[in-house]
Amino acid sequence: MTEQADPERISDYTNDTVPIRSIIPIVAVFFVSIYLALLFGLSVNAVVKTTKYQTTYNAEQVGKYVTLIGDSISYMSQEELRDALPGVDLEVKGGMQFARYSEWAGESGMARIKKHALRKVVVFLLGSNEGVTTEELKAFHDYVGEGHKIVLMTIYRGHRPDDMARWNDNIRSFAAEHENVYLMDWYSENADNPSRYLLQDMLHPVESGQLRFAELVRQSVLRALDIS
Repeated sequence: MTEQADPERISDYTNDTVPIRSIIPIVAVFFVSIYLALLFGLSVNAVVKTTKYQTTYNAEQVGKYVTLIGDSISYMSQEELRDALPGVDLEVKGGMQFARYSEWAGESGMARIKKHALRKVVVFLLGSNEGVTTEELKAFHDYVGEGHKIVLMTIYRGHRPDDMARWNDNIRSFAAEHENVYLMDWYSENADNPSRYLLQDMLHPVESGQLRFAELVRQSVLRALDIS
């Protein structure tokens, strides 16, 4: 004899299982919502970080983070430097050198630098006249302090190769020993073909050299600020 289904038992079974089936989509929606919330949160975080980064160091206005001090090479290139670094705090003077800070416009070089309320990056383009010693580099670095990024220029003085080699050894060694010091490699730019960018004095730049000089400075500043 075939057993007949009990309608009441079927009704009870159906009533018991319906709530469970209803919960499944609710749970699924809950977990999907959490996932989307996390994803959105990460995206917002990324946008905030990017915006903050761009606000802090904007490549288009990079000059406003820079104090630049230089000699006659920078003086001849000052228009190009202002174009390459809009808003730069520029202090350039022919004949300026590390060793004669005290003769800079009647004031000590350190006092003159202090007037500028040094910006994040200090670009120091000196040494072409009488070079630089390790002691002078250390004194400058100690004065500026670890809170700044420093760009130093390697020197090209074609008619004084032995002096030039010694000066650049000082500069390169010093930069290698300090994480906040970056090089603007003017020497390497001219070593193989000095007549491309320099006058016959093997020191001062022609017009194309002024443009290239300014571009190298800009690249060094962007590297110091970690702007690609």
